[in-house]
Amino acid sequence: MRFLIISLWFVFYTPFIIAQDKNDYRSIDQYALDIPKEQANTTLGIADYLNQHFDTDSKKVRAAYVWVIANIKYDKDSIYRVILDEDRDEQISYSLKRRKGICENFAAIFSDICNKSGMKSFVVEGYTKEGGTIDKAGHAWSAVLVNNNWLLFDPAWDEGGIKGSMFAIPIKTNYFEVSPLDFIKTHLPIDPLFQFLSDPFSFKEFLKGHKIINNNAPYFNYADSIIAYEKSDTLTRYANTLSRIESYGWPAHMVTTKLKQIKFEIEVLYEDRDMFYYNSAVADYNSAIDTYNNFLRYRNNQFQPEKKQDDVIGMFNYIRRNVAAAMIKLDEVSHSKATLVLDTGDIQKKIDDLAANVKLQEAFFKNYMVSSREN
Repeated sequence: MRFLIISLWFVFYTPFIIAQDKNDYRSIDQYALDIPKEQANTTLGIADYLNQHFDTDSKKVRAAYVWVIANIKYDKDSIYRVILDEDRDEQISYSLKRRKGICENFAAIFSDICNKSGMKSFVVEGYTKEGGTIDKAGHAWSAVLVNNNWLLFDPAWDEGGIKGSMFAIPIKTNYFEVSPLDFIKTHLPIDPLFQFLSDPFSFKEFLKGHKIINNNAPYFNYADSIIAYEKSDTLTRYANTLSRIESYGWPAHMVTTKLKQIKFEIEVLYEDRDMFYYNSAVADYNSAIDTYNNFLRYRNNQFQPEKKQDDVIGMFNYIRRNVAAAMIKLDEVSHSKATLVLDTGDIQKKIDDLAANVKLQEAFFKNYMVSSREN
């Protein structure tokens, strides 16, 4: 009787144990298609679902990809939607709500789901090639770090293979988890960093469709470069990106718009940084002048009530530190790389006058203390 019970238990649970081959995505795809609508209104909701139901990055990235190509439809009208100052999160939210978008929206939604599921992902901009001809319009796709390997994904191109509301499981994909060396046959990033190749293809090599063997070509450590890219601040990231693109050898007409965009972002960041330094220098000056005025009131009151000499000297030291800090910040502004540089003349003169007056007042106070002791 005990044997019979054990046998029934085994038979009952067997259907739930699915042996999954490397490329057998049936169960994953079905889970992806079954994500509840109320949980699929945000990329965070989708990511939470993936984290709850899948235990590996390989499964999560597959589910995220299938959900995007099954639920977001390509919509050319989205090309003409332009909102100034709209950030990436707003773009994602809008496209997710409409369930429509262009290549950039597909890539942004997919990459955002991956990032919020715990995987590193980038949206990559560039050009594509079909039938030996480069498309004049730009394109966007995604790169995801899966099991310590950078793989490429183009959800917008795979969306075209799904028609209607019925899906054959597993869903057929052509641009899912493509290796960098295969992906470069059809997709060329504007920034060569995102080729993820130790010997990046030149534009001419991409156009011809084959790599020219050059044993003297320098080794490009893209893995370390990606790490440095992630760790750098926004301004450094833009500046290095600009340098890579400008030195790559692109035909000017293909990257003019992108370069203008990057230069604009750099200009804004320089101006923001200058304004921060300027305002901080003004704050240092105001703090110093307040302390200076406190000393003047103390002096005008015949140095009463009496303070310790070290406390008064501390006031002068505090003023000098703030003056020095303000001078350093104004020097940063004066040597800014921004096209529009703030005029620091007025505040600089006030700081110089303060420094000179403090020097005189400190000398007066020290002489006063000496004479007081002699009397």
